[in-house]
Amino acid sequence: MWPRMTRSASATLLLAALLFGAAPRPPAIALLRSALSAPQRVSYVGEVQVLRIGAERSDAAIYRIEHRAPNLTRRWYIAPQDLYGDSIISRGATTYSIDVKREHVVVAQDDELDDQVAANDNFNVLMSNYNAVYTPDEMFDGRHVHVVVLNNKYTGQTTMRVRIDAATRLVLERQQYAANGSLIAQTRVEQLRYTNAIPTAIFELPRGLRRVNGTERAIPSSDIPHVISSAGFKALEPKYLPEGFVPVAGDVISIKSVPTLQLLYTDGIRTVSLFQNEKDAAVDLSRYRPSDTRIAGHSAQYVEDGPTTLLAWSDGIRHFALVGELGLPELEKIGASVLP
Repeated sequence: MWPRMTRSASATLLLAALLFGAAPRPPAIALLRSALSAPQRVSYVGEVQVLRIGAERSDAAIYRIEHRAPNLTRRWYIAPQDLYGDSIISRGATTYSIDVKREHVVVAQDDELDDQVAANDNFNVLMSNYNAVYTPDEMFDGRHVHVVVLNNKYTGQTTMRVRIDAATRLVLERQQYAANGSLIAQTRVEQLRYTNAIPTAIFELPRGLRRVNGTERAIPSSDIPHVISSAGFKALEPKYLPEGFVPVAGDVISIKSVPTLQLLYTDGIRTVSLFQNEKDAAVDLSRYRPSDTRIAGHSAQYVEDGPTTLLAWSDGIRHFALVGELGLPELEKIGASVLP
């Protein structure tokens, strides 16, 4: 009975491989690692759909993408309507955000756009907090894809599902889930065509547009104590982080000419940023409808925008803001642990 079952299973796998025309799958971790570097190897054009789903509102964007490996990318927005015609051109670590209505280009450094799974995160942190598990291969927009789910080691819950082109290792779809299993974010590439024949002129900037400098950033550093000591004021760190979260980077940015410390924490998929400064430069929530709460006896305000929550407060000396892909209760616990 056992040998016959083994032969049957082997025959099924062989038949699947023949139907898909693909070699056996590599280990899931190796596939994810390969997917991180796929844009450095593969040139393509396509249409990207980005969906972020929240309890009160959802946001969607669609853009055409032309990517020439290793580091030239143009994104041309089709939707929403207020972004129609705008584009973003990336040349290595420099991005040029072209606003056709205001007739200017915002130039920024290290403004990475997150097209790939965990592209901006530490892969070792990801793997220390999540188990990568294969599910059955599928066909996606005419392409054979490997499907990998990432299950949180502490809760057992599926946090992310990615569909990766079996031939090129490019991530074609990424879905992120909340703790209750609901879908909170999705990015997918459709109408995909692999080609090396992408003219250089596509990545040139339009003439006649005024250039505007984006947010000034230092080079992010993993030496958190050094970044904190260079903030120019007595900065504070959280004493509590959700299970699996670790500090990965920090830098000092200039917001309206005010030096502001940013500390980034991640569990490999979800991220939380803590911003703080010592001058009268509280976060501007005027374009939102914030709700009130309290952090360790101090008045605070929060906004839930899709899957992202923003929490802002002041201790009378410093202004703080937490922004992350966590719910309000977790951000409140982090915020309370920041204060002395």
